[in-house]
Amino acid sequence: MAAILDRTTATAAPAAESILVTADDRLAEAVLPLAAAAGHPVRRIDHAPDAAATWQRAPIVLVGPDLGAACIELGFPAREHLVFCTTVAWLGNDPADESILWPMAFQLQATSVIALPAADKWLSDLFTRTARDTEPAPVIAAVAGHGGAGASTIALAAAGSAARDGRRTVLIDLDPTGGGIDAATGLASQPGWRWPSLAEGSGLLEPERLLDGLPRRGGLHLIGPDPRNPADVPADVFDQVLRAARLAADLVVVDLPRARTEAAAHAATAARSVAVVIGPGERSWEAARSVTAAYGLYNAHLGAVLRGDARPRPAGVSWDGPREADWAEPPVWGAIPTDRRLPVLLRQGRLPRGRLARAVHDLTAELSRERPRSGLARTGAVR
Repeated sequence: MAAILDRTTATAAPAAESILVTADDRLAEAVLPLAAAAGHPVRRIDHAPDAAATWQRAPIVLVGPDLGAACIELGFPAREHLVFCTTVAWLGNDPADESILWPMAFQLQATSVIALPAADKWLSDLFTRTARDTEPAPVIAAVAGHGGAGASTIALAAAGSAARDGRRTVLIDLDPTGGGIDAATGLASQPGWRWPSLAEGSGLLEPERLLDGLPRRGGLHLIGPDPRNPADVPADVFDQVLRAARLAADLVVVDLPRARTEAAAHAATAARSVAVVIGPGERSWEAARSVTAAYGLYNAHLGAVLRGDARPRPAGVSWDGPREADWAEPPVWGAIPTDRRLPVLLRQGRLPRGRLARAVHDLTAELSRERPRSGLARTGAVR
């Protein structure tokens, strides 16, 4: 029954503390521990007039429905990061109880409407981002259009290029059929968390603790399977890991499996772009149709990356692309020239130079570019 109606991007403003405007003890008991765990101070205000002094200066203003009408009567101005916040217990079992919620939220000009505990993760992330004064890292993804296309190499090269540029980067391997990110980076013997260990945890992952526990080389952090204990990645575990990685890192790169899983679908949905890697061969584009059809359901921003001597789409071959995509044929986002040294260099923790280095750098920038999303983001919307 919880709702999240985001109309702005949450960006922290430098201020000492946020405020919670409510006299409802149950609401305060739901909000304040989340703020404390995220390291962001929140001060409770029991009387609406007392909020006037900090209404505009607080990084976040949370208003309970018990004092919503009073805030409206006082004429408090619209502002960013104004969260109209209630509890599922307050909503009750009767859907009619929600009738006052939305009109009051719109009159208050709230930027978000949530109900706890269903929106705990969302609010916890908002507190964490505010405390860190940061935005969640962008996510990019790569998937092989056909066998042997080399998507894992592209994903590793992009992640390594970003790390070399000084960005803390998390590379996530969701492809259980590949050779494994550990082996590709030469970090198979390094201790650290792999998917089985991460799946055993409970509760919210602390972002910095996640990065500290992963195998890494410099600014590149790896999340992959344990070859001795192969197992599918549950979607809820992936969501927790992705959340923490985006809060702690500057970029997240995901190597997707050709056979879509639930976790892979979640990754594609979160990604700014999904690169479908096409290798040389007359039937490469045709072979990629099933991949684009599978992931086009979850992301409108699919494009091709050409490997080696691969050519642009031949005449007469069509892609079953995304329903929302506005193109007659798939865009080509980059071309990576053939260099047999590339896998060896990546395994040694080195990166290529010259034309290949420029191609990888430009591809990473293109995949990371912000792209428009249609519609409002909703999670568990109240109906």
